[in-house]
Amino acid sequence: MNYNHFDNIKPLKKAVWDKVNLNYIAKAIVELMHEKLAAPEITGTDTAGLTHFRLNTDHENIYYTFAASLRALDYWHIQKESLRKFVDGTTVPLDNAPAFFTETQQTFGVKSFTLAHFVEETLNTLYADAFIHEKGRLTANQLADADYQTIESQMDGHPWATINKGRIGFNHSDQGKYAPEAGQSTQLAWLAVHQKRADFKSLASIDRTVFYEDELGFEQINQFNEILSDKNLNPADYLFIPVHEWQWNNKIVLQLAHDIASQYVVPLALGNDLYKCQQSIRTFFNISNPRKHYVKTAISILNTSIFRGLSPKKLAIAPRVTQWAKDMLDGDAYLKETKVVLLGEVATAAYTHPQYSAIPQSPYQYQEFLGVIWRESAENYLEEGEKIMTMASLLYVDDQGKSLVGAMIEKSGISPQEWLQAYLKAYLKPILRIFYKHAFFFSPHGENTIMVMKDYIPQRIIIKDFVEEIVLTEESKSKLPEDLVNVLREIDDELAPLFILSGIFDAVFRYLSNIFHSYIGLNEEEFWKNVADTILEFQEENPELAAKFSKFDLFVPEFARVCINRVRLLTHGYSESTDVPTPEVIGTLVNPVAFAMQAKEQAVLSY
Repeated sequence: MNYNHFDNIKPLKKAVWDKVNLNYIAKAIVELMHEKLAAPEITGTDTAGLTHFRLNTDHENIYYTFAASLRALDYWHIQKESLRKFVDGTTVPLDNAPAFFTETQQTFGVKSFTLAHFVEETLNTLYADAFIHEKGRLTANQLADADYQTIESQMDGHPWATINKGRIGFNHSDQGKYAPEAGQSTQLAWLAVHQKRADFKSLASIDRTVFYEDELGFEQINQFNEILSDKNLNPADYLFIPVHEWQWNNKIVLQLAHDIASQYVVPLALGNDLYKCQQSIRTFFNISNPRKHYVKTAISILNTSIFRGLSPKKLAIAPRVTQWAKDMLDGDAYLKETKVVLLGEVATAAYTHPQYSAIPQSPYQYQEFLGVIWRESAENYLEEGEKIMTMASLLYVDDQGKSLVGAMIEKSGISPQEWLQAYLKAYLKPILRIFYKHAFFFSPHGENTIMVMKDYIPQRIIIKDFVEEIVLTEESKSKLPEDLVNVLREIDDELAPLFILSGIFDAVFRYLSNIFHSYIGLNEEEFWKNVADTILEFQEENPELAAKFSKFDLFVPEFARVCINRVRLLTHGYSESTDVPTPEVIGTLVNPVAFAMQAKEQAVLSY
């Protein structure tokens, strides 16, 4: 046996394992308290303003204790050093996150079938976390000066989801080759697919032949055509689709074996360009030519609740939806002034599986084995002196307890409040304009939003991955072009504000306000006051939308508490489904923006 093969377990060092398990348990407690699943009892408070808790388990002799500070939106900032686990009255190491869930199975009400799958995703996430920490995390100062892809490779994953790197389907070798934190470059393999089962869609302005020439070059296209001709196949009958190595080995060879044998699918060669994957794992950045398209491929692993394939039905409409959205926003003077960019999904190619597509209501993942999206590169939209970074990075805190935002504020030479105001102007105002003026919504969370920075200060945003997530109100749906009717999702008007209240306040600002409060020294009340002031300023700048400000009120006292971890543990679990799981709503959250407004009004009255 070649024992060098065991080198891949380098991340599994005891000190590293202890650290990532502690982090994971702390995060799990925070998020499950936020979702009203974990309900520890308060045992006291102290002069430092900390609340002390005891979290009981299914076993009388096992419990956890910790101290935390309450933040807005039912978010508790846990002091990790205070977290303890007691067994028979004695503290034991916090090095076993899966045990936390098995010990609380009955307390949380999780079915055994679900829990076993959840533990599998937990262990995968812990391995990925250990990989990150063993490799070494950059300091906040280093990250502030890093390039776009380096920042992508340093991210910890979805802040809300506990199992944010579950990646069912990857083994530990795959983790070191294909995960974003591995930072490895890769080449994409190209297939020829017969047009009887495949389709290419693009913006009307794109010529397919020219498009492929730009992506591949004449020499490689000629090579591909020769491979087809040598097999007595007509190159004109085929499209070219890039495929991820993992998808080829694990899905396509087996699930499309008949089509490969019948030459509906023909393997060609590796592409010449080198790519690195982004946080979504299946989207690739071209490091050989950064101005070329991002390439989004199907990788049929289960990660953060869904399989990461690509739907032929959605691919068929992506360029048309891109054109519609861009046309709508191109005519908006306000958005032109803010220089917001939608990264268009300008071309797609999709292959329809002949057997699974013939099964009515078959689970979605069986329809999504082979496809590609070519998305514009943000590099093409940068002006002199600008650089880009994923907005997810604003939550980064290094191993010395310094935040990336804090490092950028120091380097910028402006105050934390000035930096925050620049950020809210760059990010929140364009989102509000799209929401109120154009009445369509998407999820502009950290991973889907690119921050454009200059001198370490936010300037504007670039939005990606919006096409699949667009949701319309009744008003915007009534204005749709005929070919998009019954294609895009619609939502009841009363639920529409949740795309801001939950999608931004809860999913983004809940964490970012804590970064400012805990690591920068800007009180969270000041953070939310600045959010409220930004909304009011936007309303003053857009008086013609006053009726919509009233209809879709962001200053409501409370809004629905949207839960995603409960869905995994209790609602959807791991059962077969034809559709992707949807979040669960449990009660309400107090709106910190409304609270900030009340405080502001009281201050005016008292003055």
